[in-house]
Amino acid sequence: MSRQYLIISLIIWLMCNSASAREEIPVPVDRDIYKYAKSILNNRTIEDITPDIFSHPLCQRDVVDLLLIQKALQIGKARVSLKFFMIDHEEREEILLQSGLSVISVDTLWYSSTQELSDDVYISSPIIRKGEYFAGVYTASHRVEELGSKIDSDFSKVTVISNKDWAVDWSTIQLLSPKQLFNETDWTIMARLVSNGWVDIMLIPFNNKTPFKYTGKGYSVEAIQGIKVALQDSRHFVVSKKHQHSQAIFNALEMGIKQLRASKFIESSYRNCGFLNVLVDKWREIP
Repeated sequence: MSRQYLIISLIIWLMCNSASAREEIPVPVDRDIYKYAKSILNNRTIEDITPDIFSHPLCQRDVVDLLLIQKALQIGKARVSLKFFMIDHEEREEILLQSGLSVISVDTLWYSSTQELSDDVYISSPIIRKGEYFAGVYTASHRVEELGSKIDSDFSKVTVISNKDWAVDWSTIQLLSPKQLFNETDWTIMARLVSNGWVDIMLIPFNNKTPFKYTGKGYSVEAIQGIKVALQDSRHFVVSKKHQHSQAIFNALEMGIKQLRASKFIESSYRNCGFLNVLVDKWREIP
């Protein structure tokens, strides 16, 4: 065997092995969302998933985000694999991204929130486009009719709870002039306060089953029929600029998003989940 042939063979071998190599990058994910995603996947691979799987009763927007970004990276041929570690509060994710301890968000962020990070991250094309998203007005299941009659064009007759770190939700609620607005960082505590009647309402995404309801340990909240609130912002994934291959990862993500958008995968997935909900198309919009 000639020396030239050996060199060529070695180069080909190195190129093949380099192309197949995948760098593991640590990524934070909410503990419950990861658990729901595993149940919905039900041992399917990311490559095999279709929008149909998001009709699952456990689905919510965060779950679609988590699986969608993996599919986009795969389609874009990103040379990374995501190694998840569990967190309990989403606020930590932005801190980790800004510091470079996390490379990529698996939970979409409002565009207005990404502007605070813009020096440190690349911002993806919109996943949820501005004007597509409406939230439901949720209250205790036994108070749906009572509070529905109190809400006209604003929230001046009801108390509301939200998280001031959710800038779009918070500013939208303020524009609706609530009787009183309470701040709470823990979503479950919010739901319990509303469920027990200590606060009247909260904004929550619609899900894919009517009546629109969320039930868990210590809470049961239901959407007031016929009312939806417009949240005028878009949602995006972000990639930290502080990773050595961040530009390549971002380019792969954008390529994947472009293909998933063209095939209607993105819109169909969020519609099947209920986040973008045809069932409320004719509901009254406030403001």
